[in-house]
Amino acid sequence: MVAFLVHLAIMTGIFAIVTLSLNFQVGITGLSNFGQAAFFAIGAYTSALMYMAGIPFVFGVLAGMVIAALFALIIALPSSELRADYWAIVSIAAAESLRLFINNEKWLAEGPFGLRGIPRPLSSLFGDNYNLFYLVFVLLCLVVTYFLLERLTASPFGRVLRGIREAEVLMSALGKHVFHFKAIAMIIGGVIAAVAGSLYAHYITFISPEHFAPAVTFLIWTMLIVGGQGNALGVVVGALVITLLNTSTRFVKDLLFLPTDLVAALRTLSIGALTIFFVVVRPQGLFPERRRIIPQSSKEGANSC
Repeated sequence: MVAFLVHLAIMTGIFAIVTLSLNFQVGITGLSNFGQAAFFAIGAYTSALMYMAGIPFVFGVLAGMVIAALFALIIALPSSELRADYWAIVSIAAAESLRLFINNEKWLAEGPFGLRGIPRPLSSLFGDNYNLFYLVFVLLCLVVTYFLLERLTASPFGRVLRGIREAEVLMSALGKHVFHFKAIAMIIGGVIAAVAGSLYAHYITFISPEHFAPAVTFLIWTMLIVGGQGNALGVVVGALVITLLNTSTRFVKDLLFLPTDLVAALRTLSIGALTIFFVVVRPQGLFPERRRIIPQSSKEGANSC
């Protein structure tokens, strides 16, 4: 049970990081990004390949962040004049193109067979307690990501992003270069998702293109919807709820003696039903976004001026 709880906490931390990155793009900026799994994959494959080639872990993570930033820019450039719905189409098309490329490329990433035996950094120092060390490391990365994005959101830059989300035409009229802000938000989210991908690859020690299918993006979206778009704390709670639901179903198979295929179908059905419930009944999620409300007296004073 202890081992399971540690595993659950590690997976929650990793998916909380990638969901925070999506929240910065969607919940704060209003970008419709359905290709977040691509940045997750870039971080995972880049870090794993470089570490297996003998390059230090830190440099692999940094390389994954740089490549993710370039990929985010590639997605953003042709989308500069597109509406939100077309931006979503471009992002998911780019993500699927990348996944299919990895799936059919066999000289470096082993194609559909994936990368096996990915080394774990500092594994020789911690031995049997490695998962506890990795849990602390993941939680540290989560805390840094959380406070970094919270500072960005509260800064003038973050206020411009919220303005773009609420009234893009108005922000453009005020002299803000809307596309530049969107591109930067896309890059920041992609870079953070790449970090989560690196943590994921070195924890499970095996990755394949199927780990980054569109279903992963929609799982991350579910975490965002359940937790509450625009609320960083809610996003973390949403990641915990969905990861617990997605991981603990293994016990249902053992308790009820159900076949594996049926349990997998029930897991997908339960997550889908939960998503529909929140979209219809509580679209603001478990923790609604905290919005600043201007007092009525301030409004009257502004009108008199």
